[in-house]
Amino acid sequence: MGTALPVFIYVALAVLFGLLVMAVTGILGPKKPSPEKLAPYECGIQEIAAPKRRFPVKYLLTGMLFIAFDIEIVSFYPLAILLNKLQLFGLIELLVFLVVLMVGYVYVWRKGAFTWE
Repeated sequence: MGTALPVFIYVALAVLFGLLVMAVTGILGPKKPSPEKLAPYECGIQEIAAPKRRFPVKYLLTGMLFIAFDIEIVSFYPLAILLNKLQLFGLIELLVFLVVLMVGYVYVWRKGAFTWE
């Protein structure tokens, strides 16, 4: 607990700062609601009618896949730094992780997540 105490203090201060900023802006911020301010905002364009068809989910899916694979690729860096210490075990762990990553990538590819129709 002694070595983790600075981390807990830092997290507590960060949470308290966030709460303090929210409270101060809620108290001191302007409060003049109007129909324009209370209306939902969609890219600054007034909605004329409801959309006739649903928007494709490809944009969201591509973004989520990018983030997922990007985070997994970034995790190679610490393993590469420690590869000298881990030696054969680290290499095997890296290869297993790479195989799991490639299986996921091939699965997503075969499901057609990367095609734009």
